[in-house]
Amino acid sequence: MDIARVAIALVFFTFASASDWRTRRVSNLTWIVLGAIAFAIFWIDMLQRGASPFAQSLLLPSLFLFIDIFWEKGEGARGIARLASIVLYAMALAWMIFAAVNVITGQTGWTPEISGPMIAFAMIIVFELFYMFDVIKGGADAKAMVCLAVMFPWYPLVLDGLPIIKPMFDAIPDFFTFALAVLFVGALFSLALPLFLLAKNIRAGKKISGRSFVGFQLPIDEVNEHFVWLVEWMEDGVPQFSARKPRDSARIDEDLAALRAFGRKEVWVTYKIPFIVPLTVGIVFVLIVGNPLFVLY
Repeated sequence: MDIARVAIALVFFTFASASDWRTRRVSNLTWIVLGAIAFAIFWIDMLQRGASPFAQSLLLPSLFLFIDIFWEKGEGARGIARLASIVLYAMALAWMIFAAVNVITGQTGWTPEISGPMIAFAMIIVFELFYMFDVIKGGADAKAMVCLAVMFPWYPLVLDGLPIIKPMFDAIPDFFTFALAVLFVGALFSLALPLFLLAKNIRAGKKISGRSFVGFQLPIDEVNEHFVWLVEWMEDGVPQFSARKPRDSARIDEDLAALRAFGRKEVWVTYKIPFIVPLTVGIVFVLIVGNPLFVLY
């Protein structure tokens, strides 16, 4: 099962990486298909482990959260659809709380058949919150992490002796999951970007400041020719700058027009990072090397 999980995840993530690199977009269909396969493998694995009907039922809350991500709530039925979504969210959360109470009170053991679905559910919530609070920037990146949470509810064991770095305590992987480890490693690889931007600004002969680590200046007429976010815009006639919250691409023409009117010939931008690429590298890294943080534990 673990070999199948790894092979399927790498195929889909490699395809998604190529799409993200070329267009900075990944089709929802990619994640819908991968998620469906992940849930199917999860359920088959549960059956092979002899999971009880109660344990199997714990997959349903995660399945709803996954479906809700792609649930297009039409304008005409917005009120009904939102109400239905809220009710289903409440039911999913209530069922998971019920399961948690059973575990805490000792009525249900913390077995892999129980921990797997509960951890997957918790990780989906975490990644949705990460997206809401801009810890994960792109919608495709958040969907990729949700798929990883379902595909790898437990750390995969593909070859003996791997990963190289193992935790000292068995319970640690339950809290620092495989998906979180991949996100952490992917973020580490992305730390090379500030150094690249600094070198780019030095080569361009620009004055070095804190902005040099988070963006670079581009001729205003060339902005739409590159995969970049605007980190500079006009507000109430005053130039604004924020690399933490780049401007929405849907407003780029309006923002550029305001900057032109202000007299700007160059504007500050930052790259749209194809984050699926470092996530794919992260999967391979965690499989072979392991979670670097486990060195501390």
